[in-house]
Amino acid sequence: MDELKTALLTTGYKFAHYGWSKAPSGDYGVYAEDGANDLIAGNKHIEKVLQGTVDYFTRDDSGTPKQTIEAALDSVPVAYYLNSIQFESDTGLIHYEWVFEVRE
Repeated sequence: MDELKTALLTTGYKFAHYGWSKAPSGDYGVYAEDGANDLIAGNKHIEKVLQGTVDYFTRDDSGTPKQTIEAALDSVPVAYYLNSIQFESDTGLIHYEWVFEVRE
C-alpha cells in the first residue's frame, strides 16, 4: 500500500486514504482497501492480496487525470482496471473509479 500511496501522490493531485474529513475544493481523490482476493491452496493462504478502489473526482473532461493516474499505477506493482466513469449530477464532477489489487 505504501507504493500505491507514493504513486498517487506523485500525480500532483490531492489524494487521501479512506476519505477526507472535509472534501477539498477542486479536484480530489480517495483510495481505500475494501477486502481481499487471496490465493488459497491446500487450505493455506499462498498469496495474500488486498483489493480496493481508487476514486478521483474532477471537472476536467480532457482525459488527462485518467491518463496521469493510470501512468502512476503502471509505475508500481499494482494490478488494476478502470471499473467505471460516472457523472455526478449533484456536484458536476466526473468520477473515475479503478479497482486495484496489491500484495500484502
